Amino acid sequence: MADESVVIVGASHAGFQVAASLRQGGFEGPIRLIGDEPVLPYQRPPLSKDYLGGKIGLDLLLLRPEAFYRDHRIDFLAGTRVAEIDRAGRAVRLGSGERVEYGHLVLATGARNRVPPLPGIKLDGVCYLRTLAETEALREHLAAAEQVVVIGAGFIGLEFAAVARAHGKPVRIVELVDRVMARVVAVPTSHFFAEAHRRTGVEFSFGAQAVRIAGHATGPIGGRVDHVELAGGERLKADLVLVSVGVVPNAELAAAAGLAVANGIVVNEQLLTADPAISAIGDCAAFPCRHADGAPMRLEAVQNAADHARCVADRIVGKPHPYAALPCRSPG
Repeated sequence: MADESVVIVGASHAGFQVAASLRQGGFEGPIRLIGDEPVLPYQRPPLSKDYLGGKIGLDLLLLRPEAFYRDHRIDFLAGTRVAEIDRAGRAVRLGSGERVEYGHLVLATGARNRVPPLPGIKLDGVCYLRTLAETEALREHLAAAEQVVVIGAGFIGLEFAAVARAHGKPVRIVELVDRVMARVVAVPTSHFFAEAHRRTGVEFSFGAQAVRIAGHATGPIGGRVDHVELAGGERLKADLVLVSVGVVPNAELAAAAGLAVANGIVVNEQLLTADPAISAIGDCAAFPCRHADGAPMRLEAVQNAADHARCVADRIVGKPHPYAALPCRSPG
């Protein structure tokens, strides 16, 4: 494929790593990296830690400076949405209507925040923490907040709670099950981290379900959050609510193109879809895990995204091999 173009949809860790690994592996064809955010590819794990806390700026968040893409002949399209995949014509159609042809297409579309169907979910003061724009908005809200409620005791919820407490804000975490990070860590680990957060002043409501986010009107068409109502009737005062209840893989583009989707874009052991010209990697991909007897797995982890990317880059430059990296789940 040395003379064919590679188009990568998604410019987070996985998408960036494919482009970088292709050039490192000697690929000489055109590379187009398409991202829907108006910024260069950046690291996500520091968003909920050092970046949110103000310890680092955007320069240290970026995966590489602008010169990297120019020097490595990677055509980066920022703030660009892919609207459709034309498999027969081997092209993607952008939101602008422009067609971009590909020799091989890599879907690194990632995942988005799961938004629970709660009344009041769109009130001002209800925030998320996954993208740079969301983090910057959250930081502004945090500076003015007096009472903080976090819905969800996963990695992101706990990391945000730590930052909020470091800023002196009262924090209550509402969790549906009986412990923190229940989906990803063992019981002793859950207890260790819950106690560590309690020592900083974080309060928990375990086995609790948020059923409504209520607020007061701030204009003819808007309102601002002032409390979270739980299933038992308890009302938790809040002028800032972080919703952190997991993510949903961005697989709609693949599904609309007729590719198999089942909790992610279905790929084989070489991370290929049923279309030999299309791969899927990272948070959006459901792959057969060699370490789980081939059971389908979808991992939300930076290491997994980078390993997927390297595997696909190897195949494109003529060194195909099954994906066999040991699964690693991380807060990234």
